[in-house]
Amino acid sequence: MQQLKILWIDDEIEFLQPFVLFLTERDYKVETVSNGSDAIVMLVNEKYDLILLDEMMPGMDGLTTLREIRKINSSVPVIMVTKSEEEGLMEDAIASQIADYLIKPINPNQIIMAIKKIFQADEIRKNKIGEEYAQFSSKLNQKLFSAPTWKEWFDIYQEICRWELTLDEMNDHTLSQMHFLEKWNTNTEFSNYITENYENWIKSDDRPNMSFDIISEFVIPQLGKKNPVYFIVLDCLRLDQYYMIEPFIKELFEVELNLYYSIIPTATPYSRNSIFSGLLPCDIARNFPEYWTESSDLDSSRNRNEHQLLEAHIKDLGYNLEQSRYVKIFSIEEGNYVLRKIDTFSHDKLVILVYNFLDLLTHHRSKSQILKETIPDDSALRAFTRHWFLHSTFYEALKLIIKQNATVILTTDHGSIKVNRASKVIGDKDTTTTVRYKQGRNLSCNDKQALHLKNPEDFGLPARNIVDNYVFAKDDYYFVYPNSFHQYQKQYNGTFQHGGISMEEMILPIAVCKPKK
Repeated sequence: MQQLKILWIDDEIEFLQPFVLFLTERDYKVETVSNGSDAIVMLVNEKYDLILLDEMMPGMDGLTTLREIRKINSSVPVIMVTKSEEEGLMEDAIASQIADYLIKPINPNQIIMAIKKIFQADEIRKNKIGEEYAQFSSKLNQKLFSAPTWKEWFDIYQEICRWELTLDEMNDHTLSQMHFLEKWNTNTEFSNYITENYENWIKSDDRPNMSFDIISEFVIPQLGKKNPVYFIVLDCLRLDQYYMIEPFIKELFEVELNLYYSIIPTATPYSRNSIFSGLLPCDIARNFPEYWTESSDLDSSRNRNEHQLLEAHIKDLGYNLEQSRYVKIFSIEEGNYVLRKIDTFSHDKLVILVYNFLDLLTHHRSKSQILKETIPDDSALRAFTRHWFLHSTFYEALKLIIKQNATVILTTDHGSIKVNRASKVIGDKDTTTTVRYKQGRNLSCNDKQALHLKNPEDFGLPARNIVDNYVFAKDDYYFVYPNSFHQYQKQYNGTFQHGGISMEEMILPIAVCKPKK
């Protein structure tokens, strides 16, 4: 570290020479001045790394001097030295952006610690974070080796997400790369776990909450109260993205965060219909054939009747829903419509709002060079999510909902993963065009990179014919056809996709948000 140049401003500077000598012996270069006016002249002509500023000086006092310093140099760290602990005084100083303050009488070690806090805090914190990450990595590998349960997978993924937020702040490439590899390995183990256990889950009550449990487990218990219940689905919201907006939601509500597993495929036509209907896709197709079309992969073809599926589901649960409202928000105009009408929603027992922005974002990013450059990786996606939320009609809607003393159930239908590796798949011309999962006849894939489901009923999925089967990409793979390998690789590598098997796509937040008492 290069020698720091310090300017010490104090009207009794002659009595502080032992302190100056102490700093000089520790390789700091210290220049002194006894008043604010002379200090300003020195600052115009010289550059300093740090300023020690006495608060009580005759003539130009410390706060006045500080304001003049900021006119010359807005970023130089200033440590204010004061005899007073008066709250208003320190608020004025802090508002003028002091880096720290010391209360007289001071001792040499206080000064050294204040300097280290300013100039070595990042390095000290990085070392501390590095040690903590090494401990996390060791414990993570022990957990993976001990065959974690579905509850333990919740804990594992939550820890991974929290570390991602911490590392975003650190901006340390080495630690970030280590974490990428840890998550990569963990996702491999998770994919194997899902492959081994998913079929048993959907055939047994000994399982975690899944998409088809959301209404019965989280929405129904909130109905019947005086105030309305808002069931809000943010399409394609990962847990790490939720963590970015949670602090702002907690400013409005008392929040209880739960997790659940999305059904497979982790795609809107399947997972969101399952949420609203309380059924597996095969049962939706069987019981509501008019709502389940096989002609298209487009969300709009299979998700047009969510409100009807929900009403049937709630009625089947034995609850008489007198008044409900369903609004799907694709655009700013539709978001503004909700804001204009939300006062009238207070008369409804249940209000369902589906926000599609994040899902649209992931789809459009693969086609837009500007979005690819704006959101190059997971860290940028998290930051973008926070930025969107703070400027969204959704956030404004929450501010209005809280005035109704309403309860909000906030969740999502699936997450997304940044795909980095191509996996070859073979299918006929009727095979679906999706990237992370495919439905078709006699599909062929790499079994290490994908789960091949030859009997769709085993996973609660409908089949178009007796030879229909599915393949689901594991980890961060995406499907390409051998004869168009490079074309698909260029188009999809590095994009955010969903439909397959990964922690990001399957382990999802559901927040019960109640009015603060």
